Amino acid sequence: MKHTDPQMKIRLPLEVHRHVKASAKRQERTMNGYIVFLLRQEMEKEKATGTRLAANPVASTTE
Repeated sequence: MKHTDPQMKIRLPLEVHRHVKASAKRQERTMNGYIVFLLRQEMEKEKATGTRLAANPVASTTE
């Protein structure tokens, strides 16, 4: 990935941050690399099944 790729800031609950950090370390990836990997997996699943997320999915009820 180039340093010219778009960037964004996100807030993660502490337990999610810890999980991502540990998982990335186990896979010898950066946290960014691991998150991009997971998102790309989801993109491939959508392509394979022909499904997309709803227009306004409810991702969390804690906000």
